[in-house]
Amino acid sequence: MRLAFPLKRSHLLCVMAIAVPSAVLAEDTLVVNAAPNSSADAPTQGYTAKNSKGATKTDQPLITTGQAVSVITRQQMDDQNATTVNAALNYTPGVFTNFAGGATRYDTISLRGFHGGDVNNTFLDGLRILSDGGSFNAIQVDPWFLERIDVVKGPSSALYGQSIPGGVVIETSKRPQFNNEGHFRLSGGSQNTAGGAFDYTGAINDQWAYRLTGMTRSSDTQFDHQREERYAISPQLLWQPDENTSLLLRAYLQKDPSGGYHASVPGDGSLYSARGDKLGRGFFDGQSSNNVFKRWEQIYSYAFQHAFNDTWSFRQNTSYTHSNTQLEQVYQGGWNDSRTLLNRYYSGENSSLDAFSIDNQLEADFATAALEHKMVLGVDYQHFTNNLSTEGGTASQLDPYTGWTGGDAISMYSATHAKRRYEQAGVYLQDEMTLDKWHLTLSGRYDDLKTKNTTQQLLYTSDNVDERNDHHFSSRASLLYAFDSGLSPYISYSQAMTPSTLPDINGNLLKPTVSEQYEAGLKYQPPGTSDLYSAALYDLTQNDVGNRVVQGSYYVPAGKVHSQGLELEARTQLTQRLSVIGGYTLNRVRFKDAVDGNDGHTPYITPNQMASLWGQYKAAAGVDLGAGVRYIGKQWADNENTQRMPSTTLLDASVRVNLAQFTPSLKGAFVQLNVNNLTDKKYVAACYGTSYCYWGQERSVVATLGYDF
Repeated sequence: MRLAFPLKRSHLLCVMAIAVPSAVLAEDTLVVNAAPNSSADAPTQGYTAKNSKGATKTDQPLITTGQAVSVITRQQMDDQNATTVNAALNYTPGVFTNFAGGATRYDTISLRGFHGGDVNNTFLDGLRILSDGGSFNAIQVDPWFLERIDVVKGPSSALYGQSIPGGVVIETSKRPQFNNEGHFRLSGGSQNTAGGAFDYTGAINDQWAYRLTGMTRSSDTQFDHQREERYAISPQLLWQPDENTSLLLRAYLQKDPSGGYHASVPGDGSLYSARGDKLGRGFFDGQSSNNVFKRWEQIYSYAFQHAFNDTWSFRQNTSYTHSNTQLEQVYQGGWNDSRTLLNRYYSGENSSLDAFSIDNQLEADFATAALEHKMVLGVDYQHFTNNLSTEGGTASQLDPYTGWTGGDAISMYSATHAKRRYEQAGVYLQDEMTLDKWHLTLSGRYDDLKTKNTTQQLLYTSDNVDERNDHHFSSRASLLYAFDSGLSPYISYSQAMTPSTLPDINGNLLKPTVSEQYEAGLKYQPPGTSDLYSAALYDLTQNDVGNRVVQGSYYVPAGKVHSQGLELEARTQLTQRLSVIGGYTLNRVRFKDAVDGNDGHTPYITPNQMASLWGQYKAAAGVDLGAGVRYIGKQWADNENTQRMPSTTLLDASVRVNLAQFTPSLKGAFVQLNVNNLTDKKYVAACYGTSYCYWGQERSVVATLGYDF
């Protein structure tokens, strides 16, 4: 699976352009929309959200939340036709999701320079998606089923337990509604992409509501001989006997008969070429007879909440996950000594993961004199067991320019049966205090964590058992002042702890990592609007970091990583017709006290800058136009910082035609065209060292016929 630095004048101009709203343009037609429900559980409206549960686990206005939080709404995902969570996060500052390039098998998310094994910082409906970062069994939820995605930036262990230092990504499912609503989609496009989706919700009676959502999608992908195919469905049932009580039952079922391609090309052949030519973006380094990825996911969950009175309320969220994964893959591992042929290796895995998670929250809303409190006492537990059989071997060498190989034979050098277990139990306490315009939040949490790997080496009849028991206390504090003008400056301190499920070369678990962050920020929300402008400065340090060695799929200690940065974000309805989201990231990440000779170097998969801007304009005659630009700054291809990767700029566009303009009988029907990487820019998205680089996604064109009713 793959603040102390100067601002140049050009950087400052970019910062100002994003941070300061443009003048409001006059419009011929004024459309007045009803104010959306600001609750974090309500359906999102447009490109902005006023509330979030991500940073505090309570329904809190973003303008009084003392932490950087970005919210991607349903409207944004629809307008940009985001078919992966990676794509949905493309326009979010502080977030880098492009390091797998055109591969879409996993949600690969890096926050503030930390990717943490790629798969361990995502949540669904408040509960961790319990993937196993030490295997290929990683859960992925299709964004068609999501209402919103909240990106909480910075260490978050005080509420969520184990946490990647850069933050957490919280996906929220669409919920049943008591008003009838339906959505239908058919799509097709480049790379033989085809799909369909539906979403229906409504009331059964005055106490019961349902939602049924489903989709299917297939594609030949940009890679030769590779295909993606997915089927997913989610039934939901909501019981709400009164305004104080609700019980929501959910199931999410997903089958991926073919998970496409997730491998790499060498830097010599993508970043540059010593042989006078670069490899194509469709380059396939494997063998069709040994290239399989299948995944079958089941997630069953419920959410219960009850308010006893105006002071006390209780919430319980629970989920059970089962996931089966089958992998067979031949992949390249860099050039041979003569630099004429690619060395190739084989990985195989059959795994079965079972996971359970529960979070209990008791909330008290009360006041002591003039000081208002919203206090949450929580107890949560999460556990997974992953039974897997793995194989490793070498394959024949490959001439990538002629396609010649020495044959299809694979020489096995390892075969194992393993059981990987992880368990976390935690208790946390949070007090959100308000005194006039002051907002102080204090959080603390104690965790008991157990990790155990049992491995049986079949070829060498040897067993290895590695077990760790860890205890950790995490804290968070923030102070914010909310001016009447809409300005809210804040400061915060937070900690994170990440117990490792990552094995070293001998199969032993790495030491847990710990991190701490100092953040200062300023938010601005013009009174009476849901527009939000924000700026955040942070200083973040993680200790005992592990880096992945691709060949062999193990990890090595790398010392400390120090990240300093600036993030700017604007989400605004500039006029009744024009919505704009913009973001800018300036990031300085360095190894400190490195144990591998990389002290002072920048880790790979860490662009030094990122910027994005997307505008959606409601033109005349029922036409909506969207356009976006994404800038990804320079990166290093390796932790040794021997090869610099150039920056790249990508353009996206969309156009939607509402068919009701032709006849009233087509009200709700539309056609939409989305083009990503409009200029078909050929670029390397990221590298895990100079032998493992990923081509960026080539131009994709998708047309959608939709009907909303």
